[in-house]
Amino acid sequence: MLNVLRISLAFAMGMTVLVMAPVVPAQDNLGAVEVPVADNSAAARDDVLVEALDALLVRLTGQPDIVGSAVAERLRGRVSDTVNGFSYRSVEVDDGDQAERETRLRVRFSRAAVRNALARDGVAVWPPSPPTVLVWLGAQRDGERFIAGSDRGEALLDALEAAARPLGIRPVAPLMDLQDRRNLGFADIAGGFVEPVRAASERYGADAVLMGRLQQGAGREDEVRWTLLPGDGEPVQRWRTRAASLEAVMAAGARGLAERLRQSLAYVADPDSRRQFTVSVDGIDSLAAHQAVAARLGELVGVTRVIPAEVGGDRVRWRLAIGVDAGRVERALAADPRLQPTGDGYRWRQ
Repeated sequence: MLNVLRISLAFAMGMTVLVMAPVVPAQDNLGAVEVPVADNSAAARDDVLVEALDALLVRLTGQPDIVGSAVAERLRGRVSDTVNGFSYRSVEVDDGDQAERETRLRVRFSRAAVRNALARDGVAVWPPSPPTVLVWLGAQRDGERFIAGSDRGEALLDALEAAARPLGIRPVAPLMDLQDRRNLGFADIAGGFVEPVRAASERYGADAVLMGRLQQGAGREDEVRWTLLPGDGEPVQRWRTRAASLEAVMAAGARGLAERLRQSLAYVADPDSRRQFTVSVDGIDSLAAHQAVAARLGELVGVTRVIPAEVGGDRVRWRLAIGVDAGRVERALAADPRLQPTGDGYRWRQ
């Protein structure tokens, strides 16, 4: 059985070298942007290409003001050079009064070309896979207290996601199943208690954890007290947002989240990924585990390519192409809950 597994892993290694170019190939749609367009004409398309490019720049960096930078201006001047393709679709839009049909242009940009242009200008970007943030949102509204998730508070989470997605952040809602309800209560969120939240979050494996307590303040404004538990050994950060509407308070919270996440996750990439880092992982006893480890390593900050170099028993030695200092990769490995340090490498936790 062991020999069969080693042969299978060796085959997988050869295939991985061929197919694992930029990390997480299934995420190709991250370079696609959809914008409303007047019609299918070339003139109308040219009018909105710059708008689509600006949206991609914000998504890659988490910085709304990137659109006013010199590199953004240069990219807009040759926007067609960064376009890989486009398509149209018609969608139904309901503005509350009546439903209408709207034409949208889906533009597929070369993410590599845009990211490299940003890197050469010294602009920090998100990792290739969007940062995931587990959101524990405690709400106190209309006499009710609850943690949003499952079948409660969907509108609250939707408002936060709508604000965070354009900034390149992927919010994740907790399941709020029996395990979550047993491990965490509203009082933990309301009190800003970090340790029980951190413990309850381990099962999700997100890049960071966000707590928020939503309540209506004076003047019936919505107010949220936020607490960010970033990874990579960064300190806990707290801030507040207040606004007259749910959408506005969540938008302000998403901007604050992006600013703080950038401190630990964004980096100025090496466009050529000339630096390399080697890591050994034990506990790889199946092709499924091999693929899972490859995907996990590819999600680490600064990793642009993952190549298996050697198989021995249940251990695989990986060679990582990195665009950041090796120290950042080492810290990300140490903080990953599914990789247990062994002294000379790591063990994969199934």
